[in-house]
Amino acid sequence: MSMVLVIALWAILQVLGWALIYYPHMPEGFTYSPGLDPSKYNDFAEALYVSLVTLTTLGYGDVVAADKWVRLFSPAEALIGFSLLTAALSWFSQMYPIQARRRTLALKLRALEDARYASCLDELEAATVSRSLDSLAEDFIRIRIDLTQNAELYYFRESDPQISLATSVHYALELSSTALRSSRTDVQRSGILLSSALDRLGAYMRDNFPISGKSTKEIFEAVSTDHGYTLHSSPEKPF
Repeated sequence: MSMVLVIALWAILQVLGWALIYYPHMPEGFTYSPGLDPSKYNDFAEALYVSLVTLTTLGYGDVVAADKWVRLFSPAEALIGFSLLTAALSWFSQMYPIQARRRTLALKLRALEDARYASCLDELEAATVSRSLDSLAEDFIRIRIDLTQNAELYYFRESDPQISLATSVHYALELSSTALRSSRTDVQRSGILLSSALDRLGAYMRDNFPISGKSTKEIFEAVSTDHGYTLHSSPEKPF
């Protein structure tokens, strides 16, 4: 919803701004189609109409710029309007897949927590554990890249805490900590990989957003608080 409001506000400001450019030239700087009497219309309302029609590239042709400077400005507004539409569609098309990745990772971590995965690491096959931890590390690396390319993602707060990465990242920290204490080398290496991915993500968020913290855990706690949640490591649920 916030994205829609931002784009709507952007469009409204564009319409108003260009209308103020056209207003001093109304109606002398324009020609009207036969049957239209410009004296019947409010000059500012007409400027808004011309601006809106031009920005949306509709081009009805009932009011056409005649002043040489207005004729120069009109195509520029139409080009901006086309660019606005293209940018909005591009933004929407890339935001939703990124949001889906974050929500999927949040649900994956919650599923692992429900399965008491951390306490079972030494009981499972090393290859299975390594694949799971390596997959999580890859997911967090993607999140780091997503934030680099689209910094506004940090400010997106999920209304449902169940799909919020800010409320489930604590279990990734627990998994990496448990893997690092494992006696099996493969599991330890995967734990190092996951820990490194989390550390880099945390450091990037601390350096680029209004949060603080010395350790990775403290940084993610600050992120969770900034998003209106409380981050804590809850005891694993019994089967």
